Amino acid sequence: MAVHGKPPIPAAGPSGGEAPDTIPALLRSQAARRPRGAAYAAFDPATGRLAYHDWAGTAAQVAARAAALAREGVTAGERIALWLPNGLDWVWFDQAALSLGLVVVPLFPDEARATIAALLADSGACLVVVAHPQAWQDLGRHAASLAAVRRVIAVGGAPGPEADPRLRALGPWLAEAGGSPVRPVAIGPDTLATLVYTSGTTGRPKGVMLSHRNLLSVAEAVLARNPGTERDVFLSYLPLAHIFERVVGCVLPLILGAPVVFARSVAQLPEDLRIARPTVLLVVPSVLDRLHRTVTERAARAAPTRHLLRAAIALGWDLYAARRDGRPLGLARRVAGAALRAVAAWPLRRAFGGRLRLAVSGGAPLPEDVARFCLALGLPLVEGYGLTEAGSAVTAFALGRTVPGSVGSPLPGMDIRFAESGEILVRSPGVMCGYWRQPALTAEALRGGWLHTGDLGELRDGCLVVTGRIKELIVLSNGEKVSPEIVEAAITRDPLFRQAMVVGDGQPRLSTLAVADPAELARLARGLGLDPAEAGVLDRPDIRRAALVRIARALGDHPRAVRVQAVRLLLEPWTVEDGLVTPTRKLRRTALRERFAGALAGLHEETALPERRRDLNASPAGPP
Repeated sequence: MAVHGKPPIPAAGPSGGEAPDTIPALLRSQAARRPRGAAYAAFDPATGRLAYHDWAGTAAQVAARAAALAREGVTAGERIALWLPNGLDWVWFDQAALSLGLVVVPLFPDEARATIAALLADSGACLVVVAHPQAWQDLGRHAASLAAVRRVIAVGGAPGPEADPRLRALGPWLAEAGGSPVRPVAIGPDTLATLVYTSGTTGRPKGVMLSHRNLLSVAEAVLARNPGTERDVFLSYLPLAHIFERVVGCVLPLILGAPVVFARSVAQLPEDLRIARPTVLLVVPSVLDRLHRTVTERAARAAPTRHLLRAAIALGWDLYAARRDGRPLGLARRVAGAALRAVAAWPLRRAFGGRLRLAVSGGAPLPEDVARFCLALGLPLVEGYGLTEAGSAVTAFALGRTVPGSVGSPLPGMDIRFAESGEILVRSPGVMCGYWRQPALTAEALRGGWLHTGDLGELRDGCLVVTGRIKELIVLSNGEKVSPEIVEAAITRDPLFRQAMVVGDGQPRLSTLAVADPAELARLARGLGLDPAEAGVLDRPDIRRAALVRIARALGDHPRAVRVQAVRLLLEPWTVEDGLVTPTRKLRRTALRERFAGALAGLHEETALPERRRDLNASPAGPP
């Protein structure tokens, strides 16, 4: 059975006519329609304030970069890599490249250098834009082997006298091309726009080919589900190398003619939220989970605030659910719920700038209790599901309709169905053209007009529930199937565990390799009468038993098959640079298994500790 989204509502052009069908045409449309309207904003270090750039100025900056690119002799279809943080130059180079029919390859700024070199080699990029000369120099021997790269442009700083001769500073490079003619390039909706590499959690990354039609159709479908206007303000802080931010946080505002403000950094996000005061914000579950923990922990310091928060959440949820489901709620509860929500939720609304009307959660599953917390306190939250191969979003809730634990119904113009295995299949105008230079993998993923996503799911009351990944599914020796991501997400919600990887394929039980938080570990050790600085404290039986107790508590609501019976603790975090996690902090499971093969083998051989059953029924060690 296929589940269909309603037909998409055609987007209107500048005069109510047909909408532009390529991204450069959209920019020309906005520059002609609202030349002095705010397009993008970024913090000016000289003034410490936001500096806004209008649509006419944006078009001029894009034209200057297009002229300089054309002067390099690039031709339509060649690849240009953007190895930059979010910012003005990111979008200006993106637009300039697309206007010339080039294919943009976005790269995560903090990606491991070896991976950057591999992606540049695989894509055959002829030009790379970097933040500073040092970034290119840090590639070392890898840079010398990238013969396809003819030019490297550094947005900030100047190359030294002994730098790679391909490396140029942005300013002089632009100046040399000033006034150079640019030959018009014919591009259409099916012209390849971008090559986005998957995270490569179970193997090497694959280049996903997406056209202008793919990107625009998804953005328009998202707008059909949750409309916006040019008066909206978007704050961009998630990497533009991620398809979620690229489409919903960059292409979609371009359709609206709405301004995008670039945050300075994740560390400065709280201040940037207060300054930019966005109306629309894309968030990832880790941000909302951290917010939930912070608010809950602060409220728990005093009984009055703890009781106030609990009452506000209980009544606020009743109020939200009644409105969503169209059922009556007594006057007294409505008034009490609204009053408590107003008092308890004001700090939350203020933290997001005070005028947020839509928060879109994506990129990973959002825990149900965190979703309920946010919705109960009035956060205008919607959740959706998507993947790079589908051009980003596939399903989403409309504002006010979110059901925690699920990710909504198909967006307009999109269909989903399920294979016999439970795999989610997608058909939509956003589905990729294929994998770059990998016809066999393309044929495997695109069969019979449907994209085989590799994700598992089911329908509940017309809404999609994603239950795991086929390739990452653990099959225990008794035949039970376990999705490791769900187990790991539950474990890492305990502050003792920064990172966790669950294993157990072919074994009678699950085991966990976990990175402990040093402060929480020290607190746990002292509570057990141990010296946190003692050599080998991580392997002390009482520490491991206490860790298992806390894991058991974290998994208390999960099925019995999800029980973890052995744990190995580590202190060294898994990082992007060492190749153990992706820039979006997903586990590179193959690399982790290779790095910790010895520890994992030991976990498989362990039998349950004699005291485990007694400990699992006891209160966990450490603070409640």
